[in-house]
Amino acid sequence: MTPVAASAPSLPSFIKMEDRKRAAGQSTDDLAPPTKRQAINGAGKAAADSDNTAPWSEDIEKYQKDAIYRQMLEYKREKATLESQLKNIQKKSTDHDDHLRIIDAWWTQLLEEVTLLAENDIPNSEKPEISFSTSLQFNGIKGFSDHLASKGIAIKSKLHTIFTKVAAARGKPSADLQDLQVKVTKMLASQKEYLVTVDRLRNEKEELNERLESASLRYIKAEKRLDRLRSDAVRKEEAKALYHSTANGIRAENSLDTEMTNGIAEDKEASQTAYKEAQAVVEKQKEQLEAMAAENKSLTEQITSASIKQVPSDDDYARTELFKQFRIQHEDVIKRINHLEATNIQLREEAEKLQAERTAYRIQIENEAETSTGELESQLQRLDADLTRIRSARDELLADLSVRKATQDQDHAAVEHLKELVGAKDDRITSLELEVERLRQIAEQSCQPTPGPEIDSLSLEQLRVKYDLLQQGYDSINKELPALQSAYKRVQALTSKKVMDFTALEEKVSVLAAEKSKADQKYFAARKDMDIRLAEVRSLKNQNAKSSEIISQLKDVETSDRTLVSNMEKQLSDMRQSNNSIMAENKKLEASSREATSKCESLKNQAAELTNLLKSKDSANSSTRQKIHAVELENEQLRIRCEQAQKDRDAWKQKSLSNQSGEEEMLRTLALCTICRANFKNTVLKTCGHLFCNHCVDDRIANRMRKCPNCAKPFDKSDVMTAHM
Repeated sequence: MTPVAASAPSLPSFIKMEDRKRAAGQSTDDLAPPTKRQAINGAGKAAADSDNTAPWSEDIEKYQKDAIYRQMLEYKREKATLESQLKNIQKKSTDHDDHLRIIDAWWTQLLEEVTLLAENDIPNSEKPEISFSTSLQFNGIKGFSDHLASKGIAIKSKLHTIFTKVAAARGKPSADLQDLQVKVTKMLASQKEYLVTVDRLRNEKEELNERLESASLRYIKAEKRLDRLRSDAVRKEEAKALYHSTANGIRAENSLDTEMTNGIAEDKEASQTAYKEAQAVVEKQKEQLEAMAAENKSLTEQITSASIKQVPSDDDYARTELFKQFRIQHEDVIKRINHLEATNIQLREEAEKLQAERTAYRIQIENEAETSTGELESQLQRLDADLTRIRSARDELLADLSVRKATQDQDHAAVEHLKELVGAKDDRITSLELEVERLRQIAEQSCQPTPGPEIDSLSLEQLRVKYDLLQQGYDSINKELPALQSAYKRVQALTSKKVMDFTALEEKVSVLAAEKSKADQKYFAARKDMDIRLAEVRSLKNQNAKSSEIISQLKDVETSDRTLVSNMEKQLSDMRQSNNSIMAENKKLEASSREATSKCESLKNQAAELTNLLKSKDSANSSTRQKIHAVELENEQLRIRCEQAQKDRDAWKQKSLSNQSGEEEMLRTLALCTICRANFKNTVLKTCGHLFCNHCVDDRIANRMRKCPNCAKPFDKSDVMTAHM
């Protein structure tokens, strides 16, 4: 069970409520009557209802978008949690893989060293009677057996061969020793199994604590998201809680079997000495095994009691303060649920009563609406007839108005032309007046033109007078010319304009005639279109009468949807009130949770310090015990050697006092080879200095038994040297 799986179904009721709200909003928008039909029907109430529902649909759309955005944020938080969890798992898997590779290499190295130590010194026994049990007895733990399945066959075969040789070299052990070995093996295996089980349970407990912590944090977040109010302080506390985790290492204990090597005795006394030493060592090991068995039993009892204490019972849970608080809260919630159910029943009865009143009122409104609809339809028919009559009168008036406008435009043009002619006449009058003035002046002077010879006879004064008269006439002519010119131009322009106006009028008359024919055609087409429209209006009225029943049904559905929305709003208000009370309780629980978290942190730190101290003490104690065991074994061996040396001393004393021939025989045996007892010692080994005959040394080199029989030190062909005695 992952934290995501635990926190996923935290808000099912609210999500369902949002889905129901979406359905209600969509049905209200989809089932609303269209605008055009409302306009044709003439009912003003439907238009008012559509105006009232427009902002409600906008609020529903905003609420849907807000819900989608919150769900996206939830998915984003779940993604971040899963990514962090995946990183932790990858890190742990890397550490586990490295640990397994180191264990495999260590096993291989250990097997090679034990094989080298027990290869040549111990004779091979093909059919051993007793085999030392090497099974780790982890059959109950499937993961451990599957993990070592690839290496198990090779390891078991090698260890079986090695310990078979060791058992054969030591001789046939006693029945008590076999029983002790079996018991020790079983106890060690059970101890390892208990240790692995305790370690696994500890890791599972830590993982469950982390999951519980993450689940509680997600529950707090879900409750806080209900009112859409989250402060910065709460965010910081949640971030601290999310990243608050403890890491523990995996403990593993490995035990190594002590190396056992024994040399072959040179003679009967040496073999007896070795046997006594081995017997003393075995006795001492028996005592140590008994002590270890007693200690193992006490440790097993402690582990059992610790495992029992580690898994709390229902009574322990019931005695905790947190359980009591949860029970009190549960009882309060049950009481509130009962109260809410009672209020819900009362509200349901009131809602049914209001629904009945609403149905009666709706029937009354529908009857009134039908009567008003009939009146409006009759009024609409009258208005259609009046509209047709008014349109025909309007067309006549428009035609008369266009004719009057055309005549008025023509009269206005004629007036303008007359004004221009009057202006030309005035110009002509002014020019004629100037001409009359000039002629009058000439008449007054009565001056007759004189021939050319007479001009020469005229005097200077007469010429001046003549010149003045001519100058006056010229000036008057110059004055007449602009008026005549302007009058001529105006007359010419008026004549050309008159001609152009007449041509334009002719063209305009032709265009108006064509337009009149087109307008007549359009008028007749419009009349036909109006007849078609009237037929369509009649068919639409019939369809409207048929669709009124559908509209009434849609209104019923709309009222039911609105009642559903009102009920949902009431439920939402109730949930908000309960949410506020739960938030207040949640704040109190958060305060108590913070205090408990701080206490738990301090206790965890103390437990970690004590664990480290115990580990250091245990390591020092184990090293001290190993040293004590080694010293005790060495002490037993030295004691046996001392006793044997005392016996040899007594024997030498007796021989020296009794007879000299025994001494000679002893000296002869000293000169003989200790391997074959036939040839004299004539070859020495440089590595250790022991003497043997050359035949025995050559045989050992040829048979690849290149270790000294006395001290088991390795030698080679180059380490052999001839000795002269």
